[in-house]
Order: sequence, then C-alpha cells, then structure tokens
Amino acid sequence: MQKIATVIGTTGVGKSQLGVELCKALGGQIINADAMQVYRGLDIITNKMPFHERQGVQHHLMDFLDCEEEYKVTEFKKDATQCIEKLIHEKQLPVVVGGTNYYVQSLLYQNSLIKDEPQGDQYIRSPSPEPMPELDALQTSELYSRLQEIDPIMANKWHPSNRRKIIRSLQVFYQLGRKQSDIIKEQKDHLQIHGSQSRFKSVIFWLYADPQKLNPRLDERVNTMIDSGLFDEIKQLRHQVVQGQVNIPGQDLEKYQRGLWQAIGYKEFDPYFTAVESNSLDHEKLSQLRMECTERMKAATRRYAKRQVQWIRNKLLPTVWNAQQQNDVMVYLLDASDLTEWDTNVRQKAIEVAKAFQADEKMPNPQDFGEIAKTMLTETNTQDTQSRILSWTNHICPVCKSEKGDQVILYGDIEWEQHRKSRWHKKSIKHQKLQAKRQVNLD
Repeated sequence: MQKIATVIGTTGVGKSQLGVELCKALGGQIINADAMQVYRGLDIITNKMPFHERQGVQHHLMDFLDCEEEYKVTEFKKDATQCIEKLIHEKQLPVVVGGTNYYVQSLLYQNSLIKDEPQGDQYIRSPSPEPMPELDALQTSELYSRLQEIDPIMANKWHPSNRRKIIRSLQVFYQLGRKQSDIIKEQKDHLQIHGSQSRFKSVIFWLYADPQKLNPRLDERVNTMIDSGLFDEIKQLRHQVVQGQVNIPGQDLEKYQRGLWQAIGYKEFDPYFTAVESNSLDHEKLSQLRMECTERMKAATRRYAKRQVQWIRNKLLPTVWNAQQQNDVMVYLLDASDLTEWDTNVRQKAIEVAKAFQADEKMPNPQDFGEIAKTMLTETNTQDTQSRILSWTNHICPVCKSEKGDQVILYGDIEWEQHRKSRWHKKSIKHQKLQAKRQVNLD
C-alpha cells in the first residue's frame, strides 16, 4: 500500500511549517488540502505560506484556481491521488497538509463522506429521476418547504436558512431520483458490515494547541494580516465584482457559503467597505466600524478553529477507529501550545515518527505522547457520520418564544443543550413559574 504523511489541525497552529520540516527531513513534497489556498493569488486572505518560508519545498494543488470557480471534494480527491502516485513514482514522500478536514478524510478513506457525484452500485439512479427545477430562482423558505416534502430527514438536519445545503439535498433527489437520507442509510449499513477502507498507509500528525494559548495567536494573526495588506486584497476583489469581472454565486448570505467567498475576512469586513465606498460615515464612526469588523473576523477565526477540532474528534477519529485496517492509519497528536518548545514537542517528535513510518519500523504508541494526547485520542465517540445524520433531532422549546411570538426551534442536540443553559431560557422558566404562581393565587 502506498505511504503518505498527513498534517492536520486548526488554522494558525503551524501545519505549513511542520509540513516543510517533514519534507526537508525525509525528502518529500507538499500536497495542499486547504480549500481556500487552491485559489490563485490572494495570499493574505487565504493564509498561504510565504515563498521564503517554504525553503524550496514544492507545493502542489495550490494557487491554480480562478476566484469565481468552485473546487469540489471529488475534484480534490482525484487531483490529490494523481499527485500522490506521481510523487511515489519519483520516490518522494507525499505530505498532505491542510485544515479542510473533509478534503483529508475523503482522500484517506473510501466511502467515508457523502459523494458529490454518486457512482457505483450503492448509488444506482432510479429509472426515472425527477426533472430538476430552477432551484436558484426559488426563495430559501420555498426550497426548505420542498425539502420537507421530499426528504424530511434531511430537512430536519439543515437549518431553514442554510440555502446551500438545502439545495444540495434537493439536487441529490432530482439528479438521482433518490432521497439523500436513503443514500446515507445505505452508506451506514455498508460501513457497519465492511468498515471504511483506507486508500493509503498514512501517518497523521494532529497539531493541537490549547485554546487559551491559541486564541491570542489567532487574534494577533488577524492584526498581522491587516498590516500585511488584507484590505488591498478585499478592495481588489470588490472592484472585480463591481466591474463584472467576477461573479459571486448566490444571493444574500448564501454568496458567502461557496468557493473563495467563504474565506474569513471578506464577509466580516463587508459593512466597513460598504461604508467607505458610499462615504456615508464620518471618520470617527468609520474607525469604530473598522474595529467592530476586525473583532468579527477574530471571532469568526476562533469559531472556525473550534469547528476544526470538533470535526477531527467527531468525524475523522471515529472513521480511523472504525476502519477495516486500523493500523493502516495512525494518528499522533503533537502539542503546539507553546511555540518556544516547538522543536522539542513538535518537529523532533514528528520527524522521528515519520522516519520510523518510512522505514517500516515499529511505531510508538500515540497514547505515549503526553496527557493531552491521551485525552484527545481516547475513543469516546465512535458514532459514524451517517448515524449522526439519521438520528439528528430538532427541538422546540416549550417555554421560550421569539420576539415575534413564534416557537423557538433548536437544530440538533448541541444547539438544544446550549439553549437550555442560556440566560434567555432560564429567565423564561423563571417567568413561567411566576405566572403559574400568580394564577394559583388568583384561583
């Protein structure tokens, strides 16, 4: 089986640096697995590693796509596989580096994610697929209502305003004549019997930093991006959109859910640049708005880092543990919390493990890499992605009402638990008890 090394982790944790260090030590080249860094130019907003820091290491699948194009996971998987085969033929170690975890997972494992272009026996089209209507012309509420009729299980999973995912579920039905939830169930049944199959023998290095240490670094990274010319890149993009040189797909919030436009920074600074272009605010208010948008970008970056960790723990790790050949993919967590200890805690350990991996020597136990590794690599949640989708439940709060007096709907168990702990919910319960007590006194 072909061998590759993989570096994953949150944004701003040092993945690119470790990738270069591994390539220099073992003779390898990097395959980019960051969905934003495939776009040509725009090096700041996509956080590409500066050329002088790459130390001559060649990077593949980076800086090649026009900004209005989209790059599907199926395209990445195909291109990355071709790169891996080429590098192995050249006796170079492929080192996959990136924070787009569903790219990484789709590359490492077969049938671990829902395919964009279903093929094979388990995705057979129905004899007469439904003709696809012009979905883009419909309002999001209309699309959601249609999905509730066609595939209520998937409608129950998606938030009513998540236009992109609603359309995707509808497209599956209209293109294949089958409900997406049925396809997911078949995948689940198949994986329960056969397990996921790894494409490569891989060692995964998960760079992890304690959020209390990482978050200040992420905030400072945003400041550095602004100082380095982030605003120039955003202005350039906005000018191209105004001139009609570039089209943003979708409308309203949906236009920030696809392609390059998902990059953190463009959406967050939209209010500021809109005010600048319209000359609608005085200097003081404009400065205040710039500060607010900067904080939005920092908050969005921190949330993204949190989601990346959740994906690794809740999706990638269970796939590794439930795979047919567990020893084909091994995960090592390296503590990157303290950058002053990088050489000891990250670089040296990674190179030592990678050399043993490359030489077919006995691999160390991942649990021996510190207390954080023991905690984070414990098999506490092995429920597969398909099971989570099929068991997803929305909750209607029996106590709280929106400002318009509507029912409050929480999408999924996590959102429901967060709501139950919120001040709003506790205040509503207190108010309900007071009303009940008054009613008893009146009676």
